[in-house]
Amino acid sequence: MNHATDDESRYPPPAYAWYVVIVLCLGYLFAFVDRIIVGLLTPAIQADLKITDTQAGLLQGIAFALFYTIFGIPVGLMADRWNRKRLLTIGMTVWSGMTAVCGLASSFWMLFAARIGVGVGEATLNPCAASLIGDYFPPRTRPKAFGVYVMGTALGSALTYLTGGLVIGALQAYTTVPVPLLGDLKPWQVTFIIVGLPGLIPALLFAMTVKEPKRLDLAAANKGKASWEETRAFLRANRVTFFCQFAGVALLLMSVYGFINWLPSYFVRVHQWSPAMFSVRYGLFGGLAGIVSALSAGWAAAWLRRRGYVDGTLRACAIGCAGSAIGATIAPLMPTPELALALYVLTGVFLNYPSVLSLSAIAEVTPNEMRALVTSLYVLLTGLVSSGLGPIAVGFVTDSVFHDKQAIGLSLALVTAVTGGLGSLLVFAGLKSYRESLSRVTWN
Repeated sequence: MNHATDDESRYPPPAYAWYVVIVLCLGYLFAFVDRIIVGLLTPAIQADLKITDTQAGLLQGIAFALFYTIFGIPVGLMADRWNRKRLLTIGMTVWSGMTAVCGLASSFWMLFAARIGVGVGEATLNPCAASLIGDYFPPRTRPKAFGVYVMGTALGSALTYLTGGLVIGALQAYTTVPVPLLGDLKPWQVTFIIVGLPGLIPALLFAMTVKEPKRLDLAAANKGKASWEETRAFLRANRVTFFCQFAGVALLLMSVYGFINWLPSYFVRVHQWSPAMFSVRYGLFGGLAGIVSALSAGWAAAWLRRRGYVDGTLRACAIGCAGSAIGATIAPLMPTPELALALYVLTGVFLNYPSVLSLSAIAEVTPNEMRALVTSLYVLLTGLVSSGLGPIAVGFVTDSVFHDKQAIGLSLALVTAVTGGLGSLLVFAGLKSYRESLSRVTWN
């Protein structure tokens, strides 16, 4: 394998490539806002719609994740064969519009259906983005490009909490808010509309300014179109690598999505902070930590490779998993809100390593013709387990194990310790098979 000697002249001009990844980052920013805003609004939704913690976990998780992951497989197949720019433009438009539609829901099932729509739209994001970044950046700079892309989640999280907190604070004095053409809506409904519609901005930018790049790193006999036999043979040869990586990261992200969605409720119930107070503080400091995490992940992988670790990308991912699991297990057990917030912020320094470096690791061992499909398989497992089961696991443990809403801190610690710990061990266990997968790379 000769990543370092790959002919970088084959790739688009670096300045334009970085512009494209910034647009992708902007799209991911709004996608992440649309994905997690329901967690911030959970206390208000529960009070208005009279739903349980388990139902709230379904809205935060399965309603979005089930269709996000199921639609990812056909989207991955399309992205390996069709115009990725058009596909992702359609997806951006759908998820932004359906987030706004969440603001029109007046029952649990209406909101559940709208969240399904958000998931269907977002199913286009990672498969298309991973495939595009693979064709815009050479292997040497690809982890850093994925870092900028995934930085959208940190910016999205910060924007959700900061803007969402300010909007909630501004609207909390109102029982209903008059909206032209729509009538009187609850403040949480208005918030969905306010955060959903701006997502059409990156969709327009993507449609008007991004070009579909030439496909590189081709390995199939019929260049550009892998046969089912070739795909099956590739997946079979790399099954241990992908199982350890995908399952391990999925379990770790299960704990992450659990605490991201339930942190507002934790600080409200246990520490008596208002949603607006928590949102502004966590949005500011947690957002900065997330940006550092996303940008430093590629640097950490490169540093490990320079020190002789050929598996540096996945090794840095494993270190990030362990750091995230340890920090997020201890944080909700802290006696004061300030200490809890400080630990969650420190945990945020590791939080984006798994997402950034998993996508980069997939690109390192997967040829172009299968890259979007393999990414969609990764999204399938991580989406179902993490965003599908993470939020509901915390809600279920609170309702059915501790039988006490005030025990949500214990629920967060327990779910994180079990799923985050197991996930970290799996990723570490997959390093040997990952090195073997790297040794089989032929297209460079």
